[in-house]
Amino acid sequence: PVAAAQPVAVFSAETWLVNVAVTVEDAHGRPIEGLKARDFVLSEDGRKQKIEMCARMGEAGGGATSLDVALLVDTSDSMLETLRRSQEAAVRFLMNLPNAQEIIVVFFDQTQRVEHFDRERPEALFERLKTIPDGGNTALRDAIVFSLRALGTSGGRSALVLLTDGIDTVSATTRPELDKAVQSTAVTIYPVAYPASPAGDGPDPQEALKELNRLAQITGGRLFKLPNEQALPGVLDEIAADLRAQYILGFAPDAAGSPGLRKISVTVPGHGKVVVRHRVGYRLQP
Repeated sequence: PVAAAQPVAVFSAETWLVNVAVTVEDAHGRPIEGLKARDFVLSEDGRKQKIEMCARMGEAGGGATSLDVALLVDTSDSMLETLRRSQEAAVRFLMNLPNAQEIIVVFFDQTQRVEHFDRERPEALFERLKTIPDGGNTALRDAIVFSLRALGTSGGRSALVLLTDGIDTVSATTRPELDKAVQSTAVTIYPVAYPASPAGDGPDPQEALKELNRLAQITGGRLFKLPNEQALPGVLDEIAADLRAQYILGFAPDAAGSPGLRKISVTVPGHGKVVVRHRVGYRLQP
C-alpha cells in the first residue's frame, strides 16, 4: 500500500502531503486562534515551501485533522499501583479526545500488551489493569516503537501520551533507533512524568526526565512533570486542550535533495512574540 511505502510523506492517496502539527501560543501560553495559511512560513531544509493545506485540529470533520492516539501505561513495579489509582482520569481523557480516529492503550513493562479503547464500554479497558501481575522491569523505548508500529497502518497523524516515571532499564531499542522511528511518523509525544526515586546504581531519574523532554521537543509535544498523583486529571485536560489547539499544515515534499532526514522550520511573523511548537524534522523514505 502507498501509506506503508511512504509512512511520512504520504498521509493519504489523495494528498501526497507532509502533515505538520503546529501549536502557536502567546507569551502567556494561551493558544492563538484564527490563523490562516498566509500567517505561517514553513521551510524544509532552509527552503520555503508552499502551504497546500491549513486546518485547525479542533474543527469537526475532515481527514486532515483526524488523529490516532496511543496511551502508554507504564506497569513496571515502580509504577503499577500508582497507575491503578489513576485509571478514572485516564478513561476520561480518552473519552474526550478531539477527532480521535483510533485509540489504543499499551500497557508495558519489559513487554507490551495492546488494547483497543471502546468508547461504548470504557470500563473494560482497565479491567485488564487489575489482572497485570506486580513486578517487571521497564522497556520504555521498546514500548514507544511498538506503539508507533501499532498505529502505523493508518499512515496518518498520531499522538503518544506516556504515563511513566521515565526510567528505562531493559530496552533493546537504542536512542538512534528510537529517533529514526519517531522521525518516520507524524507523531506528537506528550510524556507525563511521575516522580521517580533514585534506585542505587540504576538509571538517574534526572537523566530520564531529560530524555522525556527531548522526545517532547523534537516532536512538538510537551513534557508534564507531576508533583503528585492528584495533578494527573488537570494535566490530561491540558494535553487534550493542546491537541485541540493544533494547526495542521500540509506541504508537498521538496523534490530536490535525497531521501533521509529533512529539517522543518515553522514561524509566524507579524504576530508579536509567540511560541511555535512542531516536530523538527521528518524522514523521507527512498
